[in-house]
Amino acid sequence: MANPDNNDAPIVIRQGGNGLGLVIAALILVGGAVYVVNVWSTHQKVVPQGNGQVIKEGVESLKESARQGVEAIKGAAAQ
Repeated sequence: MANPDNNDAPIVIRQGGNGLGLVIAALILVGGAVYVVNVWSTHQKVVPQGNGQVIKEGVESLKESARQGVEAIKGAAAQ
């Protein structure tokens, strides 16, 4: 009943190679890491300076508003 042409040997798929895929994957990961560090360090250099300027402008604006408020109160009290 068994067909003599039918070979019951398992099918084996060989995997592996010379490691080129692993080297390419490692290069992609290293390139991504370098990109992330570069963007992060650039962002760290730019953000504090910009925020510092905004904070200084805000403080000056508050000082000017407070000065105008004090002058208005003094003017109203003098009348």
